[in-house]
Amino acid sequence: MDDTSAVLAFPAATATATRMHFAIRHSCGFIHAATPTSMLDRLRVPDQPILASHHSGNAFTAAVDAATGIGTGISAHDRARTVRVLADPHTAPDDLVRPGHVLPIRCADGGFSERRRVWELAGDLTARAGHPPVAVVCRLVRDDGEARTGADAVSWARAHELPLVDLRWSAR
Repeated sequence: MDDTSAVLAFPAATATATRMHFAIRHSCGFIHAATPTSMLDRLRVPDQPILASHHSGNAFTAAVDAATGIGTGISAHDRARTVRVLADPHTAPDDLVRPGHVLPIRCADGGFSERRRVWELAGDLTARAGHPPVAVVCRLVRDDGEARTGADAVSWARAHELPLVDLRWSAR
Protein backbone atom coordinates (compact mmCIF):
# COMPACT_ATOMS: atom_id res chain seq x y z
CA MET A 1 0.00 0.00 0.00
CA ASP A 2 1.30 3.43 -0.90
CA ASP A 3 -0.12 6.93 -0.53
CA THR A 4 -2.55 6.28 -3.38
CA SER A 5 -4.11 2.89 -2.57
CA ALA A 6 -3.39 -0.80 -2.12
CA VAL A 7 -1.89 -2.94 -4.87
CA LEU A 8 -1.67 -6.65 -5.46
CA ALA A 9 1.72 -7.90 -6.64
CA PHE A 10 3.21 -11.29 -7.50
CA PRO A 11 6.13 -12.61 -9.57
CA ALA A 12 5.36 -12.48 -13.29
CA ALA A 13 7.28 -15.72 -13.79
CA THR A 14 4.69 -17.52 -11.63
CA ALA A 15 1.64 -16.11 -13.39
CA THR A 16 -1.13 -18.57 -14.14
CA ALA A 17 -4.60 -18.03 -15.53
CA THR A 18 -5.97 -18.54 -12.00
CA ARG A 19 -3.66 -15.96 -10.43
CA MET A 20 -4.29 -13.50 -13.23
CA HIS A 21 -8.05 -13.97 -12.94
CA PHE A 22 -7.79 -13.22 -9.20
CA ALA A 23 -5.83 -10.03 -9.99
CA ILE A 24 -8.31 -8.95 -12.67
CA ARG A 25 -11.30 -9.72 -10.45
CA HIS A 26 -10.02 -7.64 -7.53
CA SER A 27 -8.69 -4.71 -9.56
CA CYS A 28 -10.09 -2.51 -12.28
CA GLY A 29 -8.56 -5.02 -14.71
CA PHE A 30 -5.61 -2.80 -15.64
CA ILE A 31 -2.60 -5.13 -15.28
CA HIS A 32 0.91 -3.70 -15.02
CA ALA A 33 4.26 -5.43 -15.19
CA ALA A 34 6.83 -3.64 -13.01
CA THR A 35 9.98 -4.17 -15.08
CA PRO A 36 13.54 -2.86 -14.74
CA THR A 37 14.60 -0.31 -17.34
CA SER A 38 17.47 -2.48 -18.59
CA MET A 39 15.06 -5.33 -19.45
CA LEU A 40 12.64 -3.00 -21.23
CA ASP A 41 15.48 -1.45 -23.20
CA ARG A 42 16.83 -4.89 -24.17
CA LEU A 43 13.33 -5.86 -25.35
CA ARG A 44 12.91 -2.53 -27.15
CA VAL A 45 9.68 -1.66 -25.33
CA PRO A 46 9.25 2.09 -25.86
CA ASP A 47 7.88 4.57 -23.35
CA GLN A 48 4.26 5.64 -23.70
CA PRO A 49 4.26 9.23 -24.93
CA ILE A 50 2.35 11.60 -22.65
CA LEU A 51 1.79 15.31 -22.39
CA ALA A 52 3.85 17.00 -19.66
CA SER A 53 0.63 18.29 -18.10
CA HIS A 54 -0.60 14.70 -17.65
CA HIS A 55 2.57 13.25 -16.12
CA SER A 56 1.60 10.98 -13.20
CA GLY A 57 5.07 10.03 -12.03
CA ASN A 58 4.61 6.54 -13.45
CA ALA A 59 6.85 5.58 -16.34
CA PHE A 60 4.35 3.74 -18.51
CA THR A 61 5.52 2.03 -21.66
CA ALA A 62 3.72 0.78 -24.74
CA ALA A 63 1.38 -2.08 -23.86
CA VAL A 64 2.56 -5.53 -24.94
CA ASP A 65 1.25 -9.02 -25.69
CA ALA A 66 3.13 -12.28 -26.19
CA ALA A 67 3.70 -12.84 -29.91
CA THR A 68 2.67 -16.51 -29.72
CA GLY A 69 0.54 -18.77 -27.57
CA ILE A 70 -2.33 -16.36 -27.00
CA GLY A 71 -5.71 -15.55 -28.49
CA THR A 72 -6.98 -11.96 -28.37
CA GLY A 73 -4.62 -11.02 -25.53
CA ILE A 74 -7.30 -9.93 -23.06
CA SER A 75 -8.05 -13.22 -21.28
CA ALA A 76 -6.46 -14.17 -17.96
CA HIS A 77 -4.64 -16.99 -19.76
CA ASP A 78 -3.30 -14.62 -22.42
CA ARG A 79 -2.17 -11.96 -19.95
CA ALA A 80 -0.51 -14.60 -17.75
CA ARG A 81 1.39 -15.86 -20.80
CA THR A 82 2.40 -12.32 -21.71
CA VAL A 83 3.87 -11.49 -18.28
CA ARG A 84 5.72 -14.83 -18.19
CA VAL A 85 7.24 -14.04 -21.60
CA LEU A 86 8.14 -10.54 -20.40
CA ALA A 87 9.90 -11.99 -17.31
CA ASP A 88 11.76 -14.72 -19.20
CA PRO A 89 15.45 -13.75 -19.49
CA HIS A 90 15.60 -15.50 -22.90
CA THR A 91 12.83 -13.37 -24.43
CA ALA A 92 13.83 -11.45 -27.54
CA PRO A 93 12.18 -8.22 -28.78
CA ASP A 94 10.20 -10.12 -31.44
CA ASP A 95 8.62 -12.33 -28.76
CA LEU A 96 6.41 -9.37 -27.81
CA VAL A 97 3.98 -7.41 -29.97
CA ARG A 98 2.85 -3.85 -29.47
CA PRO A 99 0.21 -2.67 -28.70
CA GLY A 100 -1.09 -5.28 -26.31
CA HIS A 101 -3.01 -5.84 -23.10
CA VAL A 102 -0.29 -5.70 -20.40
CA LEU A 103 1.21 -2.35 -19.51
CA PRO A 104 4.83 -2.48 -18.34
CA ILE A 105 5.99 0.21 -15.93
CA ARG A 106 9.61 1.26 -16.30
CA CYS A 107 11.34 0.73 -12.95
CA ALA A 108 14.75 1.81 -11.70
CA ASP A 109 17.41 -0.85 -12.23
CA GLY A 110 18.54 -0.17 -8.64
CA GLY A 111 15.08 -1.07 -7.37
CA PHE A 112 13.48 0.37 -4.25
CA SER A 113 16.76 1.70 -2.88
CA GLU A 114 17.08 3.89 -6.00
CA ARG A 115 13.42 4.89 -6.39
CA ARG A 116 11.02 4.45 -3.48
CA ARG A 117 7.84 3.40 -5.26
CA VAL A 118 5.56 0.40 -4.88
CA TRP A 119 6.53 -0.75 -8.39
CA GLU A 120 10.23 -1.04 -7.52
CA LEU A 121 9.46 -2.74 -4.22
CA ALA A 122 7.35 -5.35 -6.02
CA GLY A 123 10.27 -6.08 -8.36
CA ASP A 124 12.74 -6.27 -5.46
CA LEU A 125 10.54 -8.68 -3.49
CA THR A 126 10.09 -10.79 -6.61
CA ALA A 127 13.86 -10.98 -7.17
CA ARG A 128 14.48 -11.78 -3.49
CA ALA A 129 12.08 -14.72 -3.89
CA GLY A 130 14.37 -16.09 -6.62
CA HIS A 131 12.43 -14.97 -9.70
CA PRO A 132 13.34 -12.57 -12.50
CA PRO A 133 12.64 -9.01 -11.26
CA VAL A 134 9.35 -8.54 -13.12
CA ALA A 135 6.21 -8.30 -10.98
CA VAL A 136 2.55 -8.29 -11.93
CA VAL A 137 1.04 -5.30 -10.15
CA CYS A 138 -2.50 -3.94 -10.12
CA ARG A 139 -4.40 -1.42 -8.01
CA LEU A 140 -7.05 -3.06 -5.84
CA VAL A 141 -10.64 -1.85 -5.99
CA ARG A 142 -13.78 -2.64 -4.05
CA ASP A 143 -16.92 -4.04 -5.68
CA ASP A 144 -18.24 -0.48 -6.01
CA GLY A 145 -15.15 0.47 -8.06
CA GLU A 146 -13.47 2.64 -5.42
CA ALA A 147 -9.82 2.08 -4.54
CA ARG A 148 -8.97 -0.02 -1.51
CA THR A 149 -7.22 2.12 1.08
CA GLY A 150 -6.45 2.05 4.81
CA ALA A 151 -8.36 -0.36 7.01
CA ASP A 152 -10.33 -1.66 4.02
CA ALA A 153 -7.09 -2.79 2.35
CA VAL A 154 -5.86 -4.40 5.57
CA SER A 155 -9.15 -6.30 5.97
CA TRP A 156 -9.05 -7.45 2.34
CA ALA A 157 -5.46 -8.71 2.70
CA ARG A 158 -6.34 -10.61 5.89
CA ALA A 159 -9.45 -12.13 4.31
CA HIS A 160 -7.32 -13.46 1.44
CA GLU A 161 -4.42 -14.45 3.74
CA LEU A 162 -2.01 -12.12 1.93
CA PRO A 163 0.79 -10.09 3.51
CA LEU A 164 0.56 -6.31 3.38
CA VAL A 165 3.48 -3.90 3.17
CA ASP A 166 2.57 -0.32 4.02
CA LEU A 167 4.91 2.10 2.22
CA ARG A 168 3.24 5.08 3.85
CA TRP A 169 5.26 4.31 6.98
CA SER A 170 8.56 3.22 5.40
CA ALA A 171 8.83 6.37 3.29
CA ARG A 172 8.90 8.67 6.31
